[in-house]
Amino acid sequence: MSKLFKIKLKKKKGKGKENITELIDASFENSPSDVRSHSEEHQASSSNIMRITTTADLSDSGTNPESGSGANEISQHLLSVTKDISEATDLLSPLKAACSLMIRGLQIAQNVRDNRVAWKDIQDDLSYHISELKWHRDSLETRPDTADGECLKAIESYLCVSLGIIENARRHITQPSPSLLDNLKTGAKAQQELADLKRERERILNAWQIYHGAMKRVLSQKLDGITDRLVGLKELQLANPVRERVQDNYGTIDTGFAIAYGERVDVCEAGTRVEILAKIQSWSIEKSTEKQIFWLNDAAGTGKTTISATLARRWAIEGRLAGRFFFSPNSSTTETTRDFCIAVAKDIATNQPTLANTINEAIKATPASRRAWFDVQLRTLVIDPLQALESTDCVILVVDALDNCIDDKERTEFLRAFLQHLHLARNMKLFLTSRPLQDIFDMLAPSPLVHGADVQLLNVRKSDNSDISIYVEQRLRSIISPEQQEMIVSRSGGLFLFAATLCRMLEKGRHRNDILKILSDVGVTEKLERKMDVLYLSALKQAVVDKDANKLMMSVLSLIIIAYQPLSINTLRKFLSDNLHVKDFVQDLSSVLKDGDPDRPVKVLHPTFREFVLSNEERANGFVVNPITSSAAMAIACIDTLEQFLSEDIFRLDQSGRLPVRNADIIDLDLIINTHTTAAERYASAFWAHHVAVSEIDPQLWSRVLRFISHKFLNWVELMSWRESLGICIEGLTRLHAKFRTGMSKYESHI
Repeated sequence: MSKLFKIKLKKKKGKGKENITELIDASFENSPSDVRSHSEEHQASSSNIMRITTTADLSDSGTNPESGSGANEISQHLLSVTKDISEATDLLSPLKAACSLMIRGLQIAQNVRDNRVAWKDIQDDLSYHISELKWHRDSLETRPDTADGECLKAIESYLCVSLGIIENARRHITQPSPSLLDNLKTGAKAQQELADLKRERERILNAWQIYHGAMKRVLSQKLDGITDRLVGLKELQLANPVRERVQDNYGTIDTGFAIAYGERVDVCEAGTRVEILAKIQSWSIEKSTEKQIFWLNDAAGTGKTTISATLARRWAIEGRLAGRFFFSPNSSTTETTRDFCIAVAKDIATNQPTLANTINEAIKATPASRRAWFDVQLRTLVIDPLQALESTDCVILVVDALDNCIDDKERTEFLRAFLQHLHLARNMKLFLTSRPLQDIFDMLAPSPLVHGADVQLLNVRKSDNSDISIYVEQRLRSIISPEQQEMIVSRSGGLFLFAATLCRMLEKGRHRNDILKILSDVGVTEKLERKMDVLYLSALKQAVVDKDANKLMMSVLSLIIIAYQPLSINTLRKFLSDNLHVKDFVQDLSSVLKDGDPDRPVKVLHPTFREFVLSNEERANGFVVNPITSSAAMAIACIDTLEQFLSEDIFRLDQSGRLPVRNADIIDLDLIINTHTTAAERYASAFWAHHVAVSEIDPQLWSRVLRFISHKFLNWVELMSWRESLGICIEGLTRLHAKFRTGMSKYESHI
């Protein structure tokens, strides 16, 4: 063994102190005394502990546990290793030895033939414990000197109890097989042995729980230290000046903002929404009104986002757009208010160039520690700069789909801050859309600042459906007959989402007759969910031809749904290397996904489709996405990608033997990063920890995580530092830490 991993021996002193060696001596009083030397045993253990615990591994030890001599030899090994554990001062060496010891012990237990059900439970327990011990051992490889008296004592106690049950198994193997008459005579004794065995199992599980808790505390402290060091680095990477946005530069703040700005959201068809657009435009140019907020609220699927995109584009052309933020479940950036103010501030700096310097200075002057308070961010980064805007016209901030913000407390804080501070910027107005959720209604309805609460997009009393009729006629005039167009309009019931999805399905040119037939299953007055479920199920069924195709399509769809930022077809191909039909599936689902270009991010067109596939089997009928198992698959794909890619000085920037101190010292750093990394590598580096944190605890996955942290952690931090994305590192590790604390063992609640 190398010096680094040698066991440190320490004499235990103290009157009356009982150590594990004495206990083992007692339990193995019938064992031969010719114990092998410590050094020989450590060599044996180090050659075994790195192997996966399988039946083949356990039998490949040079001994036959079914024979008396083999069992005695294993007992001698257990005794020798345990002596070293009782005298060690660090944790790594005892964990290595404990792995070897328990592997040998499991060998014995697997060859007991009596009370098979009870012994099978014990074998399962020991096998699980071995996998966990290996996990703990691997996690301490980078810090072999880690010491903790409580944890060391817990290892000692656990092994003491374990060796008692292993000795019990050894006696069963070495004693002669009983005759039928013996079995009849000793029935009561067998029942007693079974009861004793259950008590022994309970003791070992209790000892494991104590050890497991102590080790979890040690490993949590280690992760705490990593996170603390990164927080200090993050302060060096406060927001940069506004720069060109790169859509697939995953994990950077600008990529999420490209989604937040709604840059690829469709606008209203010509001739539609004329009345409501005119009403909002009139409000936007009125200077004397005190109603600075126009709240467009209505049901999902009524076209609010399309109206927001249309108005944002119009106001940008007129030079009156302040900024935009489209809340959406398509990105982690756009489903909370955390990055709202800095995203809007950067957009204001782009749309109103005279404020760029003021906003960039405000961003730099706002410490990360103060960004926890939304009202401080809003005042400092948005309201105050707009107060300095020299313009005779009102500028408008567009905020779409506030209901897509997943936290109702964040929504309330968001609205309270605007209602409190908006009057300070008299030349600014807020155009806001949402569903009429109760928490939003309670904040806005009573406010004198709010206009538009009485506007209805879905007016069930309006019988002509003129806007939808114009839309359908423009989209389908050369595809289906006027009678069929009218049937679509009538079945839509005023829901633009239904009409738009059906138009996209028909425009593909496949199964048009089948698509039109499903209209008979949709009632005019049915709720949106029921209407859309019929369309979504039809779109998914048409994309597959058999069960194998269904499986492949769902693997693609699962990653699209659970991704923290939209992935391109080429990125999906990288993560699903065995799936050759990624592009075909995405294009076949063009009625619900956008878009099919290999290098552009694929987005879910409407949140109701995401809700559909994440619902349940009764509703989605074979097309359910399990976010937990899908995240685990994504986590493995990300780690695989990073392990192949990461290396020291990854961009070969260390020309003089000393890395530059600051990113600003590197010319064209963004170009270097994007040239030498793929979109898949950028996504994996940004979100691997996030995906692990929402996966179910699994020893195989966590073993991969610990190996990655042990061997590639610093390379990963270096990459994210160059990418100015240490914030995403900290967020990922924080989530990982929380997962680690609350559920490191899936069996813990049963112990």
